[in-house]
Amino acid sequence: MLNNYAFIKNGIVVNIVVFDDPTEELLNLFKNNYNIDEIVLANDRCFIDGTYEELTFWPPKPFPSWTKNEELKVWAPPVPRPEVDDGSTDFYLWNESNLTWELQSDSYIEANESLRPPL
Repeated sequence: MLNNYAFIKNGIVVNIVVFDDPTEELLNLFKNNYNIDEIVLANDRCFIDGTYEELTFWPPKPFPSWTKNEELKVWAPPVPRPEVDDGSTDFYLWNESNLTWELQSDSYIEANESLRPPL
């Protein structure tokens, strides 16, 4: 069975590799050849450059001001994101310089079409 495995070095996910039922000998070979601290079975929360702490994968920190919400296992901004009405095309982007959420205008959305939220 194919599974994703995270290569961990100093608590950081440095690579994610797919193995088909690897033996302990094969995993140790990779650990030794690539100077990896541990190889663990990855899940959908595993990202390269993310961290692995106490059996939990954390994606890379999105902004310096954000902190870990240990209960929800997510990064949290210092200011909660404003609510948006259902069906609205409004959305907010985090401004790290001002530590605020900024409502994006239609012109911004048109210029950055890939950022448009799905309807």
